[in-house]
Amino acid sequence: MLALACACVVAMSAADSTAGEKDATWGSDATARARAAYDRGVRAHAAGDHAAAARAFAEADALVPDGASLEAALESSIAADDAVLGAELLDRATGRAADAGLARTIAAARRRFAGRTGTLQVDCENAPSCLVSVDGVAGDATKPLYVKPGPRAVVVQRGRERIERIVDVVADRVTVVPPKLAPVATVAPVASDRPARALDSSSSRGGLSPTWFWVGAGATAVAGAFTALSGVFTLEAHERFEQGGCGLGATGPRAADCDARGEGGRSDQARTNILLGATAVFAVATAVLGVFVVDWSGGGRARVTARGFELVLP
Repeated sequence: MLALACACVVAMSAADSTAGEKDATWGSDATARARAAYDRGVRAHAAGDHAAAARAFAEADALVPDGASLEAALESSIAADDAVLGAELLDRATGRAADAGLARTIAAARRRFAGRTGTLQVDCENAPSCLVSVDGVAGDATKPLYVKPGPRAVVVQRGRERIERIVDVVADRVTVVPPKLAPVATVAPVASDRPARALDSSSSRGGLSPTWFWVGAGATAVAGAFTALSGVFTLEAHERFEQGGCGLGATGPRAADCDARGEGGRSDQARTNILLGATAVFAVATAVLGVFVVDWSGGGRARVTARGFELVLP
């Protein structure tokens, strides 16, 4: 790591010697800010805070792309076991020239983080403005978002349109949010001597088919299962936080990645709260259907007819 620090200092000095060309590309203070970020990374690395070091080195490389900064960021992300940042850095490394040392570090990071992240791609649909947050953390909607696999609470703001989704992220796969709508299924025509009627979705007693109640009950059960699973993840995150000596008033050794553990716990808690709210909404809607809307006599069917087409639900 000391060799990388020296290499970065040399690179920064070289950037200063060609200030006119660099300033036209990066701005007058980009090199100074990159050097400051790199220095923070060196201090964090010396203190054993690999998570903070990885973020600082990554910031330095983003300001002034440099092989030494990228290599230091990747090494620190491996030491901190930060798969999300590691995946972002590997994406940044694509297409960039790499010496032997950087190439070895890239290969090691790919082996370490393989299968541990999925990708979210936001569909902004050419909206004048497009914002996104994942588990309550804002992201750049114009770039791929690397996240851990599992259910994620995603909010997309496209202009005046707000879209909220619980997205199940799969490792090593790209998930588009919001998902494209599936094409509307066609309904085969049925022969009928009766004249075409307007929309009729009521039974002989004016209620909906019980099928709709069971659909709501199934949705509630699925949401409840995801909520329970998220709650387990949240409890495990809290236990890791406490076991690492990260809580207020804790005694004994303090883990180096307390900030990362705390951030992960807050994300898990936000996801659990969102899932809990969704489960409650499904449960209330299903109860209202069952009590006030559904015809439990079994004498009717939900029916839709129009211009010779007929769709019947039992």
